[in-house]
Amino acid sequence: MEGKHITINGKSIYVCVKGKGEPIIFLHGGPGGSHEYFLPQMEPLAEGFQIILYDQTGCGKSGGDTYSIEEEISTLEGIRKSLKLEKVTLFGESWGSILALSYAARYPSHIHKIILTAAIGLSSKGYGTFKKIFLQKLGPYKKMLLGYYSLSSIFRVDASRKLNNLIDPSYVYSVDTLKKKKEIRYNKEALENIGRDIEQNYNLFPSLSKIDALPILIAQGSHDILPPAYIRENVLPYLRNAELVEVKESGHWTILEQPGQILRLIRLFIGGHGDSELDSF
Repeated sequence: MEGKHITINGKSIYVCVKGKGEPIIFLHGGPGGSHEYFLPQMEPLAEGFQIILYDQTGCGKSGGDTYSIEEEISTLEGIRKSLKLEKVTLFGESWGSILALSYAARYPSHIHKIILTAAIGLSSKGYGTFKKIFLQKLGPYKKMLLGYYSLSSIFRVDASRKLNNLIDPSYVYSVDTLKKKKEIRYNKEALENIGRDIEQNYNLFPSLSKIDALPILIAQGSHDILPPAYIRENVLPYLRNAELVEVKESGHWTILEQPGQILRLIRLFIGGHGDSELDSF
């Protein structure tokens, strides 16, 4: 996908737009990842929708060096205005799910629908639970290596690769999936700063009245670190217009493991098909 740079709040933000129809803006995870995570898996949607992918502040091909939830809400609103979009559907993955809900709480009138995958929750509690379960899955030996590689990666490129090799299997249902994973360079500063911001400030409970009526679909991997049962108990009771679909044979990276399921879910949900079709998914 060919993209262009748009100046938003003094930053050069890299944005890709393809197709025509209902606009869907994709919010990548990380924090510190890039839009390339969605490619080429989500590109077929351009046949029926306008898909918009972008790199968040300081990530991928975008500029900027201030990292926070507020900064990313502002950037996303800048993209919406720049592209002259009245209402958008947001697709948020992992940290992108936090951004999608945070943006919606600020600008509910700009939202058509929201789709979340690898969802984290409505407050810093979900983020803390995610980190806790993730470290439990690693076990003591890998946890020790994680600390070593994290420190080494500041100085050595090969340590970053070893770090990925160590933690990536925890994100997938089948390690064979990792063969098709793109090597994406992460912005470690964005990861640390936004991670800290989530821990200290992320809490949507005071804003629930602004988002609880929005149509929300949560597509959670059957073997995600926060599984569908967690979302059912800790998220669904607070969002009266949200529905949960389990993405079978998938971990945290649903787009990588089950792109076909995700594409079908997006088309069904935005196309306005009935709950029964989603239930039978």
